[in-house]
Amino acid sequence: MKLRVVIASPAKLEIAEAIQHYEEQRPSLGVRFWLEFKTMAKRLKSFPELYPRFGARGIRKAPMHKFPYLVYYRLAGEEIRILGVLHGAMNPETAHARFG
Repeated sequence: MKLRVVIASPAKLEIAEAIQHYEEQRPSLGVRFWLEFKTMAKRLKSFPELYPRFGARGIRKAPMHKFPYLVYYRLAGEEIRILGVLHGAMNPETAHARFG
């Protein structure tokens, strides 16, 4: 089965904010964040069940390797729906309230 990655609007905004933040820190660092995110999306397509479920709704969380972010996603038929991209230092209660 060929899976398709779909990025929800809130996740798109979070990605854009992270890119902007890293670009302000150092030129081209935002581009590196985007490339790392794309690598994660490819990994999710190849191994969609690799990462553990988080909460009761079947949402999974995957840590990015080079940046301190977690990608929250759900398998839905032939889609991998990315619901959020949150900084790992964020209060866990916030992520649990949103995805748990």
